[in-house]
Amino acid sequence: MMGSHRLMGVTVPLAALTLGSLVGVGEGRLTTQAAGVWVRTIQAAQENERDQLAQALKALQVGKTATAREQLEALSQSPRVHQDSDLAAEVARAQAICLRAQGELDEATRILEEAIKAAPANPDLLALLADLEFSRGRWEAAAERTAQARAQDDNHLLARWVDAQLLRETGKLEDAVNACRWFVDLQNEQAERLKTDPEALLLVGQAAELYFRAEARGEDLAQSLNDVINVIYEQAITTDRHCWQAAWLEGRLFLAGYNERLAMPELQRALTINPLAPEVLTTLGQADLNGYKLAAGREKAQRALEINPSYLPAYVLLADLNISDERFADALKAAESALAINPRDQDALARYAAAQRLLLNDAAARAAELAVLADNPRPARFYAALGERLADRRKYPEAERAFLKAVEADPNQADAIIGLGMLHMQVGREAEAKTLFDQAFAADPFNVRADNMMKVLRHLSGYTTIETNHFRVLVDPAQDELLGRYMADYLEEVLVELSQTLGFTPPGQTQVEILKNHQWFSGRTIGLPFIPTVGACTGKVVAMASPRATQRPYNWARVLKHEMVHVLNLQQTEFNIPHWYTEALAVNSEGYPRPQEWNKMLLVRVPARKLLNLDTINLGFIRPSEPEERQLAYCQAQLYAQYMTQRFGPQAHIRLLDAYRRGLTTDQAVPDAFGIPKEDFEAGYLDFLDAEVRTLKARVESEEPITFSKLQDRLKADPENADLNAKMAYEHFSRRDLREARPFADKALKLNPKQPLAAYVKARLLETIGDEEAARAVLKPALDPENPNERVVDLLGQLEMKAGNLDEAERLFETARRLDPSNSKWIAGLARVHLRQKRVDAFLEDLAKLALNDADDLTLRKELAKRHLQRGEFDQAARWGKECLYIDVYDPECHELLADAHLGQNQADRAVAEYKVALQLQPKKLALLGVKLARAEWAAGQRDEARQRLDAILQADPTLPEAQDLDREWRGKAER
Repeated sequence: MMGSHRLMGVTVPLAALTLGSLVGVGEGRLTTQAAGVWVRTIQAAQENERDQLAQALKALQVGKTATAREQLEALSQSPRVHQDSDLAAEVARAQAICLRAQGELDEATRILEEAIKAAPANPDLLALLADLEFSRGRWEAAAERTAQARAQDDNHLLARWVDAQLLRETGKLEDAVNACRWFVDLQNEQAERLKTDPEALLLVGQAAELYFRAEARGEDLAQSLNDVINVIYEQAITTDRHCWQAAWLEGRLFLAGYNERLAMPELQRALTINPLAPEVLTTLGQADLNGYKLAAGREKAQRALEINPSYLPAYVLLADLNISDERFADALKAAESALAINPRDQDALARYAAAQRLLLNDAAARAAELAVLADNPRPARFYAALGERLADRRKYPEAERAFLKAVEADPNQADAIIGLGMLHMQVGREAEAKTLFDQAFAADPFNVRADNMMKVLRHLSGYTTIETNHFRVLVDPAQDELLGRYMADYLEEVLVELSQTLGFTPPGQTQVEILKNHQWFSGRTIGLPFIPTVGACTGKVVAMASPRATQRPYNWARVLKHEMVHVLNLQQTEFNIPHWYTEALAVNSEGYPRPQEWNKMLLVRVPARKLLNLDTINLGFIRPSEPEERQLAYCQAQLYAQYMTQRFGPQAHIRLLDAYRRGLTTDQAVPDAFGIPKEDFEAGYLDFLDAEVRTLKARVESEEPITFSKLQDRLKADPENADLNAKMAYEHFSRRDLREARPFADKALKLNPKQPLAAYVKARLLETIGDEEAARAVLKPALDPENPNERVVDLLGQLEMKAGNLDEAERLFETARRLDPSNSKWIAGLARVHLRQKRVDAFLEDLAKLALNDADDLTLRKELAKRHLQRGEFDQAARWGKECLYIDVYDPECHELLADAHLGQNQADRAVAEYKVALQLQPKKLALLGVKLARAEWAAGQRDEARQRLDAILQADPTLPEAQDLDREWRGKAER
């Protein structure tokens, strides 16, 4: 059937477009105003009024709406316009379009009704009023007006388009498809005539998109949409270079298939023609939402509403952004604003229902669904959008029901099928997801998201599954099978700890997928090319990028533990836990000290109270207002978790998690769990932060940085200021201008001998000429033991160590460490001192603290394992050997160290296993590792295997000392 209904006409080549790049049109709103109705070519006329009308229309097309409105208002008052009924109707129609573009819907309606009184048989006025009424949910009035328009001209495109949309919105999908087919037939029959009428082309294009989406499949769909772009939309721009609507429709078509690469140039082309088109801004905001650029999307939605306060899709976008932000009350307000414009709009009602469900107002959500069903027994768009928004917030059962309803309502649309497939991927039902993606892909093979997920599923089909009691770990067998085995063991171990801490164990098996590289990880997680993390959790499935594919190894155990906390508390609270709290528990569970960067933030922000609170912390994760705010959110969330434990005891988190499980908001959950008002809770938290900051006193100057030119001006105005002279000395020193630095440092010290920055610069200058004794003499007066300056302590400690004054260096570094306990600089200084003092216990303690400060440092952990082995401290050696494997399970030395430790612990079976892995990874060390393995096998009671292994080694190399020693040892035991 499709062969006879493909579009024919003059094809306008589009260089950037290929058959393989086409995607399907989405389910967005298709109103005439949104598509830019009335881009009619105005024939050149002699009358001045017609020239003015043409100029007003051009101004409207390029976004100069206010100018167009003024020109049209003047025209409407012209006596010559009143004398020409056709011209008067055209002016009224243009005024209505202009008013509508500014959001003045009532005034636009009034203008049209007045014009129709003067020209009751004008189909253009009647059809435009019908479209306006339709966009406001006044369907009965819209149907009446289209009937009147078609009574005058049954082939009136706008009237027929409104009728097609009415059929679609009332669930008469087959009739709507037939109505759209009329437009395809018209294009095929009258292509030459239509190509000079941009307004007609835009209507034909939209109708053709709907028709082909319903009737075409696979390659036919792709080629048909290719025709829509090339034959129709590009022709519209060729005819009228100001027809931004055509470029916008092309971009929207691409974006509906998640093909942002091809969508963005078209949307930017439209925006270049009309920078104030709310349609384009909103679609760009949708692209931001798809990429989780929520702040950028919000900015575009708000800009669109500034231009047109009645542009309903911008409110829908705001609702989506607010749902992703976990601002459900704000999402509800945005949806209500959309419904005030059109109370029957499926997109708006879907967001209203989603927001009410997320606010636990199930009755209101159901009422919205019933309202849709009262108008339309097959509201596919409503259910698909509802499913998308609920799935975004991990309401999986409700989202699945919505997607199934959408597919039932309209089985021909791939969007809901793809959404259901993505949901099944999120909960680990890959087999069901594959069936759905096969179905969607057959219908629409160029939807990028569906295509990516098909590739992911094909890739995963080659993975090996490692099963334990509680986990299924999927790995690429050629790359990560060994890693998967160690991960599976670790997961069982850590689950015991987390279940005890959080009071919950997930039912069944949790699926953990280790993707071969970051590209596969991103595709698995969101179906798109990039996500800026190495781990992700849906609550049912954990996905990770393989450590072997990253630029440097990372502590995979730390990432897994973090994600497992999400698994537990998302399921534990039935996915009601807010973002900040699940991150608080996950970060706190890792067990590592706060990064030094976080401490520096606290030093500045806590005293100034530039902090997040329970009302704003979620936005710090989702929509940070400044670059540092996301890290601040993580830092403060962890501190909230620690504060709760300190103030309310070890059961605090279990109580709060239960409150969230029962559906309470944070405002309700905090008093419910802890028995105090939220204000009291927040006040106690600030006291807790103040106490934390009091432990962080060793620091550099806390003043805001100042530019060199401003520093010069300030110093010129206040030349006797010691601090300003010190800053200028440091500026010159940092620029390696040592000659200029000296006089400013000298002057600062003359004014204040204890000025720390000046003392530091002067000491560094003295150090460059080898006078380290004088450098120490300059620094000592500047050292304040109660509030030491970081630069002064660091340099003075190094100089004392060079001078052999190890006790003094230790005192300095210990003073700084006591005031800033987790700062690696002071710990490393102490480690150097303790090593030279040959205080091995203290040195090992320092190394352990440094390792805790850097979870990814393999070298430190190896050193700790080796030194504890040398001291016969096998439990500690095993601890650090295991931590080595948490960073690089493919390093044979790590396995050998752990095996040595296990053998020392008399855990011979474990030692055998680790030696075998080490041999597998490093077969060239067959002899030396083989001897160790033989010793372990003997100790494990595997004496025949041990004897055979040692004999084979001696046969290959009879002179190997280690093998000879072990042979003599065994023979001696046999003789005894």
